[in-house]
Amino acid sequence: MSNRKYYQWHNTILKLKDIVKKIVFYLILGIIILIFIFNQILAIGLAGLFFIIYLVYYLITLSFKRRLLRLVQEYSIISDIEIADKLRKPIDDIRKKLSSLSKNQKKKKWLIVFLNKRYIFLNENGVENFTQLYEQGYNEKKILENLQQKMNIKSRAEVKAIEITLANHNRLIKRGEI
Repeated sequence: MSNRKYYQWHNTILKLKDIVKKIVFYLILGIIILIFIFNQILAIGLAGLFFIIYLVYYLITLSFKRRLLRLVQEYSIISDIEIADKLRKPIDDIRKKLSSLSKNQKKKKWLIVFLNKRYIFLNENGVENFTQLYEQGYNEKKILENLQQKMNIKSRAEVKAIEITLANHNRLIKRGEI
């Protein structure tokens, strides 16, 4: 099976999984309401059990987020594919988590960049290295040359995407203001 067919199949499975989760949630909610009509104590007990199960699921998801952040902090720059390989998780799960993290990164010291349908994570040192070179007036080519030696930046497109993301979050001093 080719990679493209595999990812299409995998995305279809994930969409079905989300639909099934919603159906199960509403089904359980309907059953609890139906039972509540006849036996309030049993319905309250089932609602409590359902809440506990949801809480456990939430805590597992929260621990995944912590594991993800702990892993990516070890690397100055790492892509979503490398993260998925190291955590042995599906790439779509990693991308969803990085997408949600990237929406709340204005005050964070790290940076998540979206480029060519993939995510790139820079830790605090990577962001500092980039901003120092940028503030010294280096152009994209010089920044790329310097960061290729220190980090695993592969292209000028990555440099430009990092620059744009930092500028969008007001984390980059304009060169004329130095």
